[in-house]
Amino acid sequence: MNSRKKILLVCDKNECTSFGRLALSIMQALGSDFDVDTLWLKTPKFFGNKSARAKLEIWAPSLHVGFFTFRRPFKRILRQEQPDVVFFIRPELGFLVPIAKSACPATKAVMFVHDTFAETLYPDSLKFKVLNRFFIRDTVKSDYYVYNSRWTRSEAEAHFGTAGTRGTVIGCPIDSNLFSAPTQPIDSAAREAFREKFNICGFKAMCLNVSLDEPRKNIETYFEMARLCPDVAFVRVGKVSERLEQIIARDHLTNVFHFPEFKAHELRDFYRHADLLVYPSFLEGFGMPPIEALSCGTPSVSAATSAMKENLDGVVPLVDPPTDAAAYVDILERVLAGENIVDDVKKAELLEYCSNAAFARRIGGAILESLE
Repeated sequence: MNSRKKILLVCDKNECTSFGRLALSIMQALGSDFDVDTLWLKTPKFFGNKSARAKLEIWAPSLHVGFFTFRRPFKRILRQEQPDVVFFIRPELGFLVPIAKSACPATKAVMFVHDTFAETLYPDSLKFKVLNRFFIRDTVKSDYYVYNSRWTRSEAEAHFGTAGTRGTVIGCPIDSNLFSAPTQPIDSAAREAFREKFNICGFKAMCLNVSLDEPRKNIETYFEMARLCPDVAFVRVGKVSERLEQIIARDHLTNVFHFPEFKAHELRDFYRHADLLVYPSFLEGFGMPPIEALSCGTPSVSAATSAMKENLDGVVPLVDPPTDAAAYVDILERVLAGENIVDDVKKAELLEYCSNAAFARRIGGAILESLE
């Protein structure tokens, strides 16, 4: 008889998103000690109309429609699978927590909390009011919580009023099989050739930023760096909005380049060929891009805020206040002058903490604790 505990992950984003990749990482981390499967909540927006069929999946025309239509098949699948733990990949799936508890009363509901931005940063946004009121609210009915950082835990407990509830910080894994340094150092000629491949021509160096267009990302400061350094290419991975286009046009930023999205291996190559990853965000629940860049052998600089300070303090330079563009430029100039701005010992400790093996130990311990 199989005595291994059964874990069912629930994820609503595809494998090219951070949440989809995280679900796969969790499956890999738990696979040696537990029976693990993922229930994919699929919509055309994130999975297209020809998504390869998964063993467990539920379809809906949109996530908003899924608020109503996911419930019945979700309950049926839980009764069929009888998992010991249902692991929700993000609080926006909190509306399914009561369904899990009613379908299988003995099952533990575990919620991975990444931040509280939807709950706290956009009080006047209709989109986030709807998220809070209908999708996130029942997160507080979970039996156990895992958090990506101590900062997230303190913010979440203060907002949800769940201080003293059962939970732990497990961090996030960095896929070192993908995000790794090249076997041979990349010289200036190779960097220039790489830039030319993507029509980023005539610049002495390249800075990289990976972010959404949200106010908390402080993209304006990144663009101010571009204004101060016209001979450096400033590449941003993320969709460009009308607001950002207006800033670029206003300041005549001909050295700013946008790429709406990359496949993971393409993002890795940009990490490897950048001279510096710049991350001036005001708020991050974890902040993976600076650590992914470090894993690829590229120095990073970030704002001294939220979880980035928790993860990166002492590893790389941090900027305070986050809007001090001149301070970021000073760090860029140090890098271009040949200075190693990274503490290699502390970098190795950080990458070990974010390794798949270390993450597997922490999340496995959290699952066992949730079952006690």
